[in-house]
Amino acid sequence: MRLPFCLLLLTILAAACSNEKVDEHIAATIDSNAKNWVVKNLADKPGYKSVNYSRIDSIVLSYRNDSAYIRLEDSIMQIEALRFQEMGENFKLFNERKESGYYEKKQAEYRKKQERIKQKVEPNFIGYKVDHHFTVTDSSGAALLNKYILCFDKNGNLTRVIR
Repeated sequence: MRLPFCLLLLTILAAACSNEKVDEHIAATIDSNAKNWVVKNLADKPGYKSVNYSRIDSIVLSYRNDSAYIRLEDSIMQIEALRFQEMGENFKLFNERKESGYYEKKQAEYRKKQERIKQKVEPNFIGYKVDHHFTVTDSSGAALLNKYILCFDKNGNLTRVIR
């Protein structure tokens, strides 16, 4: 359950980059809020050392974030998994379904539904994100590289941090 949730969050954040320059005031607010959060929440961790901050990137919700679209994508993958499962466990059924085009027809149905969602859902700019890469030391003293994604609203206020 944790992996699909992480994938969903990453999908949400896998936003289209805006070619527009970020307003200087908002960029300064984001920079300040990011660094303040790091000071309050990471700076006292053993061996904390900042590696870098990514450039400010836009977060745009689109059809790829639509829950129905994601469920349909899962269904397409389940049909593919079923095909491979039947290929190994019930070859006769696999051959029958392959000959009838069952797998392709089911996937095509789901893709048609996805296409309708694509046409309906308008991209929606919701804010910005900055990736923060840093190292900390574990109990054995080894340096571990970490990445947090800091999410900001349209005004540069920190709204969420994703590990």
